[in-house]
Amino acid sequence: MKIIIMVIPDEKIYENKYEKKLIEKAIKTLSSKWTLYIIKDMFLGKKHFTEFQQNRPDLDNKSLTRCLTKMEENRLINKNIINNKTEYELSERGLKLNKLFFELLVFTLDTDFENNDYSLKEIESIKENYAKILNIKS
Repeated sequence: MKIIIMVIPDEKIYENKYEKKLIEKAIKTLSSKWTLYIIKDMFLGKKHFTEFQQNRPDLDNKSLTRCLTKMEENRLINKNIINNKTEYELSERGLKLNKLFFELLVFTLDTDFENNDYSLKEIESIKENYAKILNIKS
């Protein structure tokens, strides 16, 4: 029996026709100016249109409506109408972003070399709290 080993240069892996630009698809899905902020808010328990606008004076009704519609089209959120009130929640697909958000938090805390805000103990506490909020399994 003859075994043939084929070595593929690293630059060819990126050009693999089966890859179909997976990272680009993810970036496009999340690239709206407000998408990541709204997803973060949903992980923190916000559900209503006006809650997403709190502390964001630049987020007008038209932009928020457009963003929520796009997020729904991308199956990141579900829109529910309960007692004539609209609520939004993360879909199963949206909930899968929990690890991404946790890693962004860890990245920021671990690479903020000019950190004057938190002690090491506080940093660990923040990580633990967000691990619970984002349902990160260790």
